Amino acid sequence: IESFESVNVDAALNVPGRAAEDSTYTSFNYHSDSDDDITDQEKTNSDFVDDEHMGHHSLPTYPPLDAYNSNTKGQNRLSSISQSLCGKSFSLYIFFAVAVVICSIALILTNGKGGLVKKSSWWSSAEWAALPVVNRPLYSLAFGSCSDQTRPMTYWDTVTAIHPDLTILMGDNVYGDCDDSSCETLKEAYDMLASDPSFLNARANLPMIATLDDHDYGRNDADVNNPVKDEAKEMFLDFFAVPSNDERRRVNDGVYTSYEWGPKSQRIQVIILDVRYFHSESKPTDDYGAPFKERYIPDHDKEKRLMSQEQWRWLGELLARPANVRLIVSSIQVISDGTGFECWRMLPYERERLYNVLQPTLKKTRTVILSGDRHIGGFYKHQTDDLYEVTASSWTHTIPYGMFDDCTNAQECDEKDPRRINDFVRVNHFGMINLDWDNREISIGLRRAETSEAVNEKGDANSDDLLQYHVLSIP
Repeated sequence: IESFESVNVDAALNVPGRAAEDSTYTSFNYHSDSDDDITDQEKTNSDFVDDEHMGHHSLPTYPPLDAYNSNTKGQNRLSSISQSLCGKSFSLYIFFAVAVVICSIALILTNGKGGLVKKSSWWSSAEWAALPVVNRPLYSLAFGSCSDQTRPMTYWDTVTAIHPDLTILMGDNVYGDCDDSSCETLKEAYDMLASDPSFLNARANLPMIATLDDHDYGRNDADVNNPVKDEAKEMFLDFFAVPSNDERRRVNDGVYTSYEWGPKSQRIQVIILDVRYFHSESKPTDDYGAPFKERYIPDHDKEKRLMSQEQWRWLGELLARPANVRLIVSSIQVISDGTGFECWRMLPYERERLYNVLQPTLKKTRTVILSGDRHIGGFYKHQTDDLYEVTASSWTHTIPYGMFDDCTNAQECDEKDPRRINDFVRVNHFGMINLDWDNREISIGLRRAETSEAVNEKGDANSDDLLQYHVLSIP
């Protein structure tokens, strides 16, 4: 939230300064040898012509004229000249062929934008924990959003101590709004994250999957008109070491993707949406700061969209696949009806379309939407369908009571929302999911991000650190 992000809240928050085999799904421990600096290619080009050729081949050297005193000698002279010229032409041909190859590599590295994409050397060599083996069930997952890399990131120690089978990063994984097309600020944000010791330990031990939201897409409230979305997308993919042949490397599209784990009766499907790349421009409010319309108001234009038609087609195919538990990750809120900030409510036809494609699957599959962005935490339920949403935001700078006014409690401070089940969570937090396949139950909780004792001797979350908790059945 732009207005919140400009406020120094450190004092208010009181913030203290399995590896697996045979996975057929994308893992972030991929290493590419294609990320060498282009200067190596240029050096190869400069060494192409040796010293002898550099000194003597500016023009062909001919024999003296008195050596040719017959027709035969004249023919030999012409033959010598022809061979010399042909040799020179062949050298030029090879030179230009190598030049074309170097220019092609340069275009790839610059993303066709004319400026070299700057990547830290560790981006392609960093070790990431491998994703779980696809045919084995998952029992625990962590999820969260909104981590400011300039603040303490001790939450990584908490999550690493719990050691979930999978951790989902739901966007705003760094804050690096781009000042210009080079996006140097965003690169520096990733550099700062990667230098954090807690993150380094987590990266090596926690299997992770991730998506983008606006601040790691390079612009606050980023939409389809974001001029740096492709640069930010490539930086995201490079940072998380996504392979060059991954479908997320596709041109002119977002970073949506999906995963599945577990055998037939214990199958969990994780669908990660991209609601930024094709997000139509939001309709500005007519009463800035007013409840329900703080920044934007619903736009009933049927032509506007949150996702591309290709992403809608892709989603429909995934929903046709069998799953016992389905987690749908949307970086912005879906079910909430009480906010005037970015959410699916602002494009009613898109939200209704999502409900319509989900509704036929809800009886056979326990479906939960995971979201972030808001700098608060909460649970939501659809007005009629058996569909739930959990918002976990943020890891590092959740909005406390009294940040913008004199309110001191939930009744005064929390927005009025008929879809929300409990009060907002207003301390730094993240979400935890535990799957009890034997009893066919899924437990979802929001827990404190910063704690001196992350888990008890049984490996369970301490009750004092568990903020809200709900148990749902698994069909």
